[in-house]
Amino acid sequence: MSEDIVVPVVFFGALAGIVWLVSHYNYKKRLTLHETVRHAVDKGQDLTGETMEKLALITDPIRADLRRGVLFLAVGVAFGFLGVMVGMEEGEAVKPMIGVASFPVFIGLAYLGLWAASRRGQHG
Repeated sequence: MSEDIVVPVVFFGALAGIVWLVSHYNYKKRLTLHETVRHAVDKGQDLTGETMEKLALITDPIRADLRRGVLFLAVGVAFGFLGVMVGMEEGEAVKPMIGVASFPVFIGLAYLGLWAASRRGQHG
């Protein structure tokens, strides 16, 4: 197989693998939480409001938005840095890499906006 085919297949395969891995991990986390609650109820333990709030923090979408936002910003900055580093050798590589870096940066900013709006909604 030529390099023109292998590189895109590996790149997009890696992206699909990462998406699947994150989805699978989140599914397992929710499943474990539900099994824990079910096991506690089956044993007759009293689940107070405080306990349920602590368990809800595990899958808190507000905290998840903050984490995702910061992670996407970091990925975008990393792509931008990569573009600058490659641009030292290949001057024409900077603009395309900055363009690629803009996607995760804007997704990260959107997640941070959702996080900020959710916090305002809770406190206000």
